[in-house]
Amino acid sequence: SSGINAEWPLRPGEEVVSKEMSIQEKEKLYIELKQILARQPGPEVAEQLQIYQQSLKDKTKQMKALSSELNMCEAQNAEYRYEIESLVRELHDSKNKYYLQKRKERNLKERERHMTGGMMPPIVTNQRQENLSRFTGGGFSLKQAQKA
Repeated sequence: SSGINAEWPLRPGEEVVSKEMSIQEKEKLYIELKQILARQPGPEVAEQLQIYQQSLKDKTKQMKALSSELNMCEAQNAEYRYEIESLVRELHDSKNKYYLQKRKERNLKERERHMTGGMMPPIVTNQRQENLSRFTGGGFSLKQAQKA
């Protein structure tokens, strides 16, 4: 009977120590959780984040539209450059044909001049002959009437 009495007072003391340690651990855990919650963003931050996400979606959509427009303009620019190059080649070919034709005509005139013995036909000038009447558009004479 003396062994039971000797153990009985120690048991509640151990229980108190155990519960006190449990309380300290829970207080420690409570403080840690409180610190973690203090670092968590509030509802206004979440609202701001939602606004930023929507803004980002809008800007992304706008950027895609602008990118597509840029690609279309670049394609049109390439088309115009090709057309310009084609027109430049065509102009160059036309100039070459023109100068070739002029050279042929000049050579032909040179040959004719040599064949006629160096005599060239008279060059027609734009001099007015006084005795001829000149007429314009409506058939009216431009020669001033002579006073008698």
